[in-house]
Amino acid sequence: MELTTRKFWSDYWHSKIEEFEKPVKSDYIFTPLFREMLSGKRFADACELGGFPGTFSIHVQRDLSLPCSLVDYFIDDALLQKFLKANNLAPDALAWKEADILMNEPAHQTFDFVFSIGLIEHFENTKEILQAHLKYMKAGGRLLIILPNFTGINGWFQRKFDRENYDKHFIPCMDPHALEKTLEELGGKQVQGGFLGNFSIWLENYATQPAWVKVFFKISWLAGKVLAKVLGLKGKTTAPYIWVACDVLG
Repeated sequence: MELTTRKFWSDYWHSKIEEFEKPVKSDYIFTPLFREMLSGKRFADACELGGFPGTFSIHVQRDLSLPCSLVDYFIDDALLQKFLKANNLAPDALAWKEADILMNEPAHQTFDFVFSIGLIEHFENTKEILQAHLKYMKAGGRLLIILPNFTGINGWFQRKFDRENYDKHFIPCMDPHALEKTLEELGGKQVQGGFLGNFSIWLENYATQPAWVKVFFKISWLAGKVLAKVLGLKGKTTAPYIWVACDVLG
């Protein structure tokens, strides 16, 4: 079962027009992990699932030198063109296809490297959505999945101050060991995963929060950063993200 709808994503992205005017950076918190996943193998192509407007598709294609396609359930061509223009890219610079990856139809194409960021947690049928990722992979390919971690401090902020957003995420899937086990059951090889990133918190609805929440949030963010660094805190409680990866052998 999907926890979001097409209308939700349409409303979400049309409420964030400013995001389509931002240039894609050359370095992100995920970039070192991407470089690690891409090292040691010669991949010819990549595909991002559920990544509209294509920030990381562009990043992988431009900065990691791997041609990348974008597949998503919701793609607004006008917004995509606005985003490409903001990044000084031609209208056809990014290959894309609007598709429901959970449909039983065959993938329109398969790729050497398949990844998604912030996708699987919007579905309650975790095994099915992982299987859908594998459908897009060539034999000998590699899969990388990244999702937010709402099982620690960041999750507490989401649950307390943005329950509507929290409820659109399937919290039980936010377990790297469970994800590893499921990928192994689906035939994945060299399965690995874990928590990713130093302490961080965020709120999608921060701008609409009352002043006291904003003050509390800022104090918590700063105190958390300092304490995590001083005490060397890492893992489930403080990490903002989870990742899991595997190879698919031919």
